[in-house]
Amino acid sequence: MTILFGTDEWLDSFMQRLNEDEKYRQLAADYEGSLVFRCFADPSVHEILAKDRVFYFDPYRGSIREWRVCEPGEQVDAVYELSGSYPAWKEVATGKLDIKKAVLMTRQIKVKGKISDLVRNITAAERIIEVLKEMQGEYVFPDEMESGARAS
Repeated sequence: MTILFGTDEWLDSFMQRLNEDEKYRQLAADYEGSLVFRCFADPSVHEILAKDRVFYFDPYRGSIREWRVCEPGEQVDAVYELSGSYPAWKEVATGKLDIKKAVLMTRQIKVKGKISDLVRNITAAERIIEVLKEMQGEYVFPDEMESGARAS
């Protein structure tokens, strides 16, 4: 069965892949700092986006120690928050929009937190997106689901 982008199952699969990725492990060997990715609500796309989708993960020296999909309205304390619209995140996830460009130039993805520290670790961030792109075909984006179809 197809995994729906943005679900618990999708996040579990994504984070497990990162933890198995030797290149990510090497690039993030010195990185410590929790992250929140926020995808703004857009119920016109799919019911899963009726509210903001918030993903928390805690990378620590090359591995992800903790991850979860946060409850709607839950206050999450993280070192960084990256937030943007569903179309922006989809473009980043598919490689149509470079994460550096999305953050620094077009500002389609906004950052809360000390951006200079995040930029210093940009190669690890880029590898996160590369792993996500490598997973294409294993999940489906909400706006690409057939009408009435359900994904696990």
